[in-house]
Amino acid sequence: NSPYQTMDELVTAIKENPGKIKMSYSGPGASGHIQGLLLEEVGLDVSMTPFGGGSPAMLATISGQVDFTFGNIGTVLDYLKTGDLRALAVYTKGERSPAIPDVPPIADAIPEMARYLPLTFPNCILVKEGTPPEIKQVILEAAQKAVQDPGWIEFTESSFYNRMHDVQGDAVIEYWNRWTSIVAWLLYDAGVAPNSPADFGIERF
Repeated sequence: NSPYQTMDELVTAIKENPGKIKMSYSGPGASGHIQGLLLEEVGLDVSMTPFGGGSPAMLATISGQVDFTFGNIGTVLDYLKTGDLRALAVYTKGERSPAIPDVPPIADAIPEMARYLPLTFPNCILVKEGTPPEIKQVILEAAQKAVQDPGWIEFTESSFYNRMHDVQGDAVIEYWNRWTSIVAWLLYDAGVAPNSPADFGIERF
């Protein structure tokens, strides 16, 4: 029952009512918080409130306490099917989600956002620096084999999760260096992190 039928309409409302359109998120530094800070980075002034978890943040939207939130597709899909929530955009610069293919990328409504995307939060398998290559190869092959398990495939496909991220090897470092730069400076500029990323040698994105 939200008045916003499209992301364009929500963006227009934010521009016309700076600091008045309310957004929920799970907590400081979480993915929804970062996504909200990116809105502010491109000049959209929203009122952000932490709700102590993804589910409470989502329920705050359903109950009308806030105007919108950012949610994990696996978490909100059932609410989209029942009509309790309406999806306005997916957080990409061009790709659509197979779960909700009719929902446009957020960069369509906010082109300035594209330079920061993709900004996904993939999980990583990490080992101690200096681990012998043959050991790393065994672990990688085991992971590749594990994600072919039929039960795992069924779970990830039904929840629309990636079975295994396509970033591997040295590309992981490159990805996280970029991710760290964007996120660290967003949190610092917002006053969430007390120490400047520059103190740790992190260049501004």
